[in-house]
Parts: sequence; structure tokens; C-alpha cells
Amino acid sequence: MEIEVRRLDGSELPAADRVFREAFGTVLGVALPADTRLLATRLLAPHTTALAAYADGELVGSNLMASWGSVAYFGPLSVVPKLWGSGVGARLVAAAVDVLDGWGAAHQGLFTFAQSPQHHRLYQRFGFWPRFLTAIMSRSVTGTEPALGWRMSAAAPADRAALVAACADVTGTIHEGLDVRGEIAAVLDQRLGDVVLIGEPDAPRGFAVCHAGPGTEAGGGIAYVKFAAVRPGPGLADAFAALVDACLGYAAERGVARLTLGVNTARHEAYRQLLAVGFRTETPGVTMHRPNEPGYDREDVRLLDDWR
Repeated sequence: MEIEVRRLDGSELPAADRVFREAFGTVLGVALPADTRLLATRLLAPHTTALAAYADGELVGSNLMASWGSVAYFGPLSVVPKLWGSGVGARLVAAAVDVLDGWGAAHQGLFTFAQSPQHHRLYQRFGFWPRFLTAIMSRSVTGTEPALGWRMSAAAPADRAALVAACADVTGTIHEGLDVRGEIAAVLDQRLGDVVLIGEPDAPRGFAVCHAGPGTEAGGGIAYVKFAAVRPGPGLADAFAALVDACLGYAAERGVARLTLGVNTARHEAYRQLLAVGFRTETPGVTMHRPNEPGYDREDVRLLDDWR
């Protein structure tokens, strides 16, 4: 079998999506929601690269990489089940590492199944090591949650650039070089959701990049926090609580039934605050890091993310 890995062309997206859904549906034992769009939205995003694997000319797997400035991660990685264990996954990991290294990402990572030593062994071959669990959590939305903070989509074009820069300043204070402007652009440009902000209009204390509804990474009836962060400083816990409340208010605005988010449990205080307001873990996973360092996974950090 001849295996080739190269950039995924947009015309091959339907084939890649079928493989992705078959692979994860097999692992999870349940079909992925038909109204979610993960590969398509990321393929259009300015900060991502998509690779595809071909066996004898047939598309049999894919892998996505995302750049968050000094931090970058890859996934979801998927291989058609009939070729599991054939070396296709390893080829996709090797190619992904080349991309992350080419970006100059000082801290690299991925999210995988906590209960799968097979996945751990594969990624450890490339220098990725498991650290704390990441909890994918959710809670119900009643629809009566108040609208709090404000929305970047409502800002005048002349003001939006300053707000985006202010968000980059928030992340930069948490971890040098951390920059999710690509996630903000993807959500706003593709109209996948919105960016929720709290604090002073000219100096936001925190922000959350949110997807909502069908045709996004959230899916029907769900709002999803792709990334959120609060600037360190006095009143950090209160500011984080305000940002979570603002996300719940946004979910209520969108008329969805649940709000989903991810938090690494090394950010212990953030995790405990979420538990205290009714969030419960739906999917436990583990993040693997290269090098084996905490990055921004520290107790003093109030940050939500999801490297799936």
C-alpha cells in the first residue's frame, strides 16, 4: 500500500468528512450529529491547515492543525477504520508536527481519549506526553438568563480591530504569544456565532469565542465556547463568573438548550467554579503536550478551551 500525505483540497472535503464521521462514530459507538460542521468551518479559517492521507490514491484520513500564536495543536485526526493500525495515523502525525514546527509554535498539543493507551503510545512516539484531564462540560439553558456584557459583532468596523487587539492582549498576559485572533475571525467572518466580551468597552477584562446552532461546531440546540479567557488580576474569580454568565446569556439569546465548553482540570479553580454553577462533565479527555510542560494550564488561570 502506497501512502501519501498532502494538503487537503476543498473539493475533497466531502470525502474527508465521511471518513471523519465513520472513524469517530466507530470509536464512540454513536453517529456524530449531522448538523455539525467541523472540517468545513476549520478549512475556511485563516489560522488552520488541513492534511489528508491517501492510500493508493484513495482518501483514507485527515488531520487539522490550528495556530494560536506561540501555541498550536492538531486534531481531530481520523483514519478510515479498515486501515487502523496500518501506519496511516503515524504518517498524519509526522506531517502535522512538521507543520507545527514550521509555524514556530513553542508549545504544541492535542486532545485524545483518556482511556486509550494505543493513542497515547502513538503520540508519545512524537514527543507528546499526557498531562491533566480536560473536561468537556455542559449545562442546560433555561432561556431566561440575562444578556450580559456585549457582542463584538455589534461593534462598528472601526472599533472591531481595537477589540480584537484587546483580546490578544488578554491572552498575551496569560501566556506569552498566545493569540486566538484566527478563532475570532473564523466565527465573525463565517457567521458561526459571536465573541462575547466583559469589562470596560475600551479595555475588555475577558472574552469568549462562541459557536451556536446548526452548521457550526456546536450543532443544533447547542452553544459552544471554543475559547474564553479572563485577564489576570484582582477580582479574577468574579470576572470569570461574569464571563460564564455572559456566555449563558448569549446561549439564551440564541434560543439553544445547552451550553458546552472545555476546561483543563489543571486550571483547578476554573473547573471548581464551573461545577459550582451547574456544569457537569460529558466527555473526559486528556491533553498531550510537546514539550512536557504546563503551558497555560495553571491554577491561577481562568481560561476555557477545547483542542478536539
